[in-house]
Amino acid sequence: MSSMNGAAGYIEDFRARGEAIAEVCTRCGACFRACPMVTPAGLGEVDPADTAGGIVDLITGGAGTAEAARWASVCSGSGSCIPACPEGIDTRFMVQLARGFARAQSGDTRLNTRWRQGFQTMSRGVRILSRLQLSPEALARVRGQSREAERQSPPDVVFYTGCNILKTPHIALLCLDVLDLLGVDYEVMGGPGQCCGVYQFREGDFENTARVSYTTIDGLASAGTSTVLSWCPSCQVQIGEVTLPSYEARFGARPFDLNPFLVFLAERAEILAPMMKYRVEKRVALHERPVLPAVQAAVRKLLAIVPGVELVEIDVPRVGTQANSLAVLPAFKRDLVQRELAAVADAGVTTLATIYHACHREMCDVGDGRSFEVVNFMEILGEGLGLHAEDLYKRLKMMRDIDDIIVETSPLIDAHGLDLDTVRDALLQEFGAR
Repeated sequence: MSSMNGAAGYIEDFRARGEAIAEVCTRCGACFRACPMVTPAGLGEVDPADTAGGIVDLITGGAGTAEAARWASVCSGSGSCIPACPEGIDTRFMVQLARGFARAQSGDTRLNTRWRQGFQTMSRGVRILSRLQLSPEALARVRGQSREAERQSPPDVVFYTGCNILKTPHIALLCLDVLDLLGVDYEVMGGPGQCCGVYQFREGDFENTARVSYTTIDGLASAGTSTVLSWCPSCQVQIGEVTLPSYEARFGARPFDLNPFLVFLAERAEILAPMMKYRVEKRVALHERPVLPAVQAAVRKLLAIVPGVELVEIDVPRVGTQANSLAVLPAFKRDLVQRELAAVADAGVTTLATIYHACHREMCDVGDGRSFEVVNFMEILGEGLGLHAEDLYKRLKMMRDIDDIIVETSPLIDAHGLDLDTVRDALLQEFGAR
């Protein structure tokens, strides 16, 4: 089934979903009250019911209200609004759909281009950063190229990396190592060429959202398996909540189920537990995001089977999808980080464990000079299982000098035939002029 014949009607699909939400929504404002972004965005005194009404107006073709557009623009995807809705509406989708429509009707003539710079910068960063850390053979593995020639039948699962995990490829390598240990037959897909469409969707470019995300769905479906495992929470939300329902409405079926990778692992915790080879003597606090509650539960279940690990709960706000989802309110974001670092230090833990890759990129070096280390959760799980992949992203980030990084990675720059000026530009974008 080719999806592109249906791409032209994507905006109509969204309008239909907006009308269906409008029929159910009572405009009570419970979603607005539950949102952690309201007060930081300066909307604390705004009427919740009026703002919810403005959101519904936006998704049904109206102009909405300034307050509704502002609220939609700062949505961090936390999902705190979803359990608050008495009508069972996916209010995260509702608000993010309103954001897209507000931007689409803003009169900005750059609708089809304003997302491109961010996407192109991301794409270049993924291409360069992954090659500065991996040999051509290892890169082929995390991109799925090493298994393509072996494929004789559909895999058990597809491991969908999304785009940005390849900047921190040690996380992806550990995921694949665990799948190998479990004996799971998998195919790897992802990278910027299989984007979920979130860049286009959040800017209200629905035509390109369809083109990108429907093509990715068709690509994932081509593996022939009914189970696709996502790593990235943004991809899980964008495809699972935004695109697949529209795809199903248009074509009559979903070609696969999309589920978080860590939930898949937690369902096999009893198999993994006897495979633990080493004690991991760490007192661990988690750097959590509320976006997918099942993932938070899965991480706790998996930590519980690692011998020696003690999980220490810290009382800090949990907001957003990943660290980059809070960039719209930078002062609020900085405050959250400082509060968390103080709480971690006060708790006396040895380790702050990130879960998602964007959070890890931002936080990985903050343990320098502090009383605790920062690692990704997969490193802890891997240590117990006897698996190791070095966090080279952290190593590069902590070098703090672009020229030193270039010297350090020169063998890989040569091995991949990278242009030095492009490498320098990508490093400056990623790490700044340190």
